[in-house]
Amino acid sequence: MRFALDATRTALLVDDDAPSRVAHQTRLEGEGYTVFVAQNHADAVSRAKQTLPKVIFVHLAAAGNLALIQTLRSDDSCRHIPVVVIKDPVYVSKVRSKLHAVPHDSW
Repeated sequence: MRFALDATRTALLVDDDAPSRVAHQTRLEGEGYTVFVAQNHADAVSRAKQTLPKVIFVHLAAAGNLALIQTLRSDDSCRHIPVVVIKDPVYVSKVRSKLHAVPHDSW
């Protein structure tokens, strides 16, 4: 089932930390986004496929989000959706070498 919304300003926010999630959602809504929220990997993949947001914001410090990005990039229906990493400086330094851009010609 797809949602009938103005898809030009839709975003999926993936964050398992409630205070962080609320703060980011409030900020995105203030910038005019319709925000869908996911708290874990499975929920995020499901919502991305259902809503096909224009952008996905992922709090990288949340457990399993590196795997989430890899799953999104391997799925034909989601690979074209830009992913913006909301970084936690300590965690990013640990996983930076594992992140790889997907070439645009593969979309």
